Amino acid sequence: MEENLKETKNFFDSMANKWDTVCYHDPDKLKAITTLGNITENAKVADIACGTGVLFKDILIHNPSALWGVDLSDKMLEEASKKFNDERINLWQGDYSKFDQKDFDCVFIYSAYPHFPNKSEFARKTASILKKGGRFILAHSESRHEINHRHSQGAEHVSDILSEVSEERRHFDELFDIDITADTEFIYIISGTKK
Repeated sequence: MEENLKETKNFFDSMANKWDTVCYHDPDKLKAITTLGNITENAKVADIACGTGVLFKDILIHNPSALWGVDLSDKMLEEASKKFNDERINLWQGDYSKFDQKDFDCVFIYSAYPHFPNKSEFARKTASILKKGGRFILAHSESRHEINHRHSQGAEHVSDILSEVSEERRHFDELFDIDITADTEFIYIISGTKK
């Protein structure tokens, strides 16, 4: 495992058992973000860098056939497995670039995008696991400024600066029809369907 991945894994492993107490996620925003996924019954859904499964409850409400939680941190996945006992949930630990499942209807990247150093590679990988017409939703339930400030307070070694939507979306534009963007004081979203 390359050095920055080890550093990122170690950081999130060390935070896993307290993650749900130190991080607040507005339930209304979580519901809004998952609703944007337009998840149909029996859809196949992935939650990339799922952590402790913050989105799982709001995804499962839509009755997908499968929900894959992908995370670099095995400790985060252990916390997720304690919270959810649902046969539709599959947890996969490792480097996202090596994740080999395909044909997803919807892929969520919630509160995690700055932790992926190569944004263009990340966009290509996300496109590769989606069906044609499948949707990705990259979202933060806080403003870009709040995210960047938080990451500057001890997580800068495992985080990139989150740029304006107009800048970040360029990594996705060739692969996706981007139809939802938001960069406000309340939320940050880039979403589209695979071309």
